[in-house]
Amino acid sequence: MKPLIESMSGTRGIIGENLSPEVVLKIAKAFGTYTGRGSTVIVGGDTRVSYDMIKKAAVSGLLAVGINIIDTGQVPTPTVQQMIRHYNADGGLVITASHNPVMWNGIKLMNESGSFLNDSEYQDYRKIYESNQYQLVSWQELGKVSFDDKAIEKHIDKILSIIDTTPVKNSKLKVLIDPDNGAGCLANPILLEKLGVQYEMINSEPDGVFAHNPEPLKNNLSQIINKMAQGSYDIGFAQDADADRLVILDENGRYVGEDYSFAFCVDYILSKENADNKKIVVNLSTSRVIEWLAEKYDADVTYTKIGEPYVTQKIKELKADVGGEGNGGVIYPKIGWGRDSLTGIVVALMHLAEKKMSVSGIMSQYPEYIMLRDKFEVSSKDEVADFLIRVEDSFKGADIDRQDGVKLMFENSWIHVRPSNTEPVIRIFIESETQKSANELMLKVKSC
Repeated sequence: MKPLIESMSGTRGIIGENLSPEVVLKIAKAFGTYTGRGSTVIVGGDTRVSYDMIKKAAVSGLLAVGINIIDTGQVPTPTVQQMIRHYNADGGLVITASHNPVMWNGIKLMNESGSFLNDSEYQDYRKIYESNQYQLVSWQELGKVSFDDKAIEKHIDKILSIIDTTPVKNSKLKVLIDPDNGAGCLANPILLEKLGVQYEMINSEPDGVFAHNPEPLKNNLSQIINKMAQGSYDIGFAQDADADRLVILDENGRYVGEDYSFAFCVDYILSKENADNKKIVVNLSTSRVIEWLAEKYDADVTYTKIGEPYVTQKIKELKADVGGEGNGGVIYPKIGWGRDSLTGIVVALMHLAEKKMSVSGIMSQYPEYIMLRDKFEVSSKDEVADFLIRVEDSFKGADIDRQDGVKLMFENSWIHVRPSNTEPVIRIFIESETQKSANELMLKVKSC
């Protein structure tokens, strides 16, 4: 049996194999012991078929150690993050496997700020988890459960209180969106109706039986790509299962990619910031188009290890204006400390409405880089370490960053090879100025 995937980004496993109610119960008891008896934890999750099984075990574990729960039900991950702040709660527990396929589920743990646990917080939680030293309480001290069925609306109202969306309301934009039967199905109608845009949603039943693999990659999105190409839409959006990631399609149905979707949003956010020393935080696998935007707005770029927790920690530390990841995850600190596709939708629509240009027109102003992504399964950490050594040996003379796997930087291209935080795989990222050179680099890496 393969081990669970465990990191600061969450715990993930396959239902019926390595993710069981017993594992979830243990996580919840440890997390509740960590937050402390009498504390309040927000609980919610995406629409996966296994949601009820996981949730009931998690709720039981939290109550058993004296935690009060505010149950938001099935909601996007960033909604739970917002509700932590809304209620001044002590943490959050999100039931989701994010972009992983339907047989997976998992748990993301949040701190009182509405972001993932930082390094020291996660280590404190892990000590409790690994020692099984839970602080079970007597019947008089069991936690209590209350419910909030308006959490999504509160989240959306928070976004709309920060961003004046009058230009969108006056724009008559037409939107096509694919939430892939995930949590976006529940949030998108509320958001888009409040924005006053025309919209159509495909794969709109929030039943967790995903119409396609929920990772919003081009080869998973043929349905919306074809529909965009045949219709008269201004922009298309695709979300992953827990609606923290967002990708954009242009008015012709062209998949612009996760990095350029992120850049599209960063461009607008930086245009609205007045600070003299603008700051952007992204992970190591993010496209160099962000460097181009940084130069445009006289901003500094800081790179972190892969994973929302690392990006968020650095955004807080630097008081950055915007951050996120090249997987379509936008973090806008004025709104919240997590990747948020709902914020991304609003920002993207504001960009369109104010520029009065098409998506393709705006994108044509950006430099074009070719990004390749690949992955292969591994069975052990030793296998990862050996492969990284071979990659380094094959590209002598490159500038090297080893904070997360190995990133090799050349004059007009880069290679990043690293173990995944969320799957038992090695991920390969390559960016270059031409398809030919990117393909050649990928072939050389995969032959190592």
